[in-house]
Order: sequence, then C-alpha cells, then structure tokens
Amino acid sequence: MTMPDLAMHILDIMENSTRAEAKHISLEIVEDHARNSMSITVSDDGKGMTAAELNRALDPFYTTKRERRTVGLGLPLLKETAEQAGGFLAVSSAPRKGTEVRVRMTLDHIDRPPLGDINQALRIAIRTNPGVLFDVTYTVDGETETFTTRDDPQGNGGVPDNTV
Repeated sequence: MTMPDLAMHILDIMENSTRAEAKHISLEIVEDHARNSMSITVSDDGKGMTAAELNRALDPFYTTKRERRTVGLGLPLLKETAEQAGGFLAVSSAPRKGTEVRVRMTLDHIDRPPLGDINQALRIAIRTNPGVLFDVTYTVDGETETFTTRDDPQGNGGVPDNTV
C-alpha cells in the first residue's frame, strides 16, 4: 500500500498538523539536481508529541485519532517510501513546541514517487483550514519560489470561495 505521489503524503502530514492544533505550518521542498537530492520538510507549531508518542509515531498500528477505528499509516508509509528511494524520514517534536517531519530521497531514484499536484494539495489544506497560516518554499536548483497566506486576510490563500 502506497500513496500515488508525494503531494498526498504532504497533505497527510499537514492534516496531522491541523489535528494537533497548529496555527502555523511551514512546507519546504528542495530539489537539487547537482546533488541528486530531494528534501521535504513540514514543520508546525502544534501541541507536539511527548517522547513516548514520538517513539510510536512510526508504528503503523498507533494513532491518536479517536473519531473512528483506524491505524496510523501516514508516517510509516512515507518512511518506507523514502527508504525505498534511497533516503530517510526523521521526526522531531516536543510538547507545546510543535513537530517537524523531514524527508530526503534520491531525486532520480526509480522508486521515488512523483511530486504530484502540490498546488492542489496546498489548495485543499488552505481552504479547509482558514485559520491556519501556511508558508511554502519551493526551491529547484537554487531558484526559489515562496508563498504565504500571511498576506491573505481571508486566510484562504487566494482560493475563490466557490472552489476547493
């Protein structure tokens, strides 16, 4: 079982952040062809995890979701994806300090999934979480694009009200 692209993994992590009551989520994607590396970092200011929760965060049978019977496959699947693509996943967190999820993969590895429709994933995250501030940085070979909802008083990232 895998997700079809990295954008879906990113959306899943951002959903975890909002569930942890984050009010600020940062996403950084870096593609470096010279180093044959892709890295993704999602950090938040949510409630964070205790050391015990952090130790279990990559266990597919552990979840903090209480609204339905489920398993916590998001981070374990991303860890497996990263490792299959010659990389790693690291999670750091502390109570009341937030959480950071870092992923690195070999850019041209045959098992690295495509980035996918990151714009649509961001539109969904922003539109469904109007009170959350999103900062996004996307760098390819040293050329950086940034986006923030900081300049958007409606908090919808400029997404018209009739779209998702």
